[in-house]
Amino acid sequence: MSVQKKEKATWEMLDRFFLRVLGEKEGTAVMAESQEQAASFLASSQETSPSRRALMQSTILPRVAVYTVLKRRGLDAEKLMEKYVREVQGPASHDRYAGLEWVPRFFSVFRWAFRKTTSSSDAWVSTFEEQPEEFDLTIHQCLWHDTCVSCGCPEVCRFFCECDNYAFGDLKKVGFRRTQTLGTGGDCCDFHFYK
Repeated sequence: MSVQKKEKATWEMLDRFFLRVLGEKEGTAVMAESQEQAASFLASSQETSPSRRALMQSTILPRVAVYTVLKRRGLDAEKLMEKYVREVQGPASHDRYAGLEWVPRFFSVFRWAFRKTTSSSDAWVSTFEEQPEEFDLTIHQCLWHDTCVSCGCPEVCRFFCECDNYAFGDLKKVGFRRTQTLGTGGDCCDFHFYK
């Protein structure tokens, strides 16, 4: 999927939710201001990697911008973003993985995809360790965390981290646990997956 399509999908999910919870008038105003804020964040970013900028634009900055605008308008940004993650982003993330569990040898495919994605992308600095029925992914640096910090709101990163709990929690063929994340003040994100 292109950056533009991913970005459009992200904004559409945010639009639907915030128009519903804030009402047409305020929701429309918040979303218009958020799109301007996201563009401003991107324009002022010092990030030089094209792939990292594309990820920022398509998936990270829209949510950071909405949070920033909600806060600036005196709305309960934390509560509203928690609700968004719980009702929209989290379930959508979970459905993507749960919908693939029918694939034969799902755990092996899942592990391979994680290794390939994290090792081939500059969005993370990570280490990967695997055994036959489990694997650990330790993320030492993360674009999501870096972006939230550079936008002046490191607290927003925890909403991205929370999406992982939805995405990987309650899968039938893969277990998931984690004790810390960069976005919640940890030294790393210590993903542990098991069969």
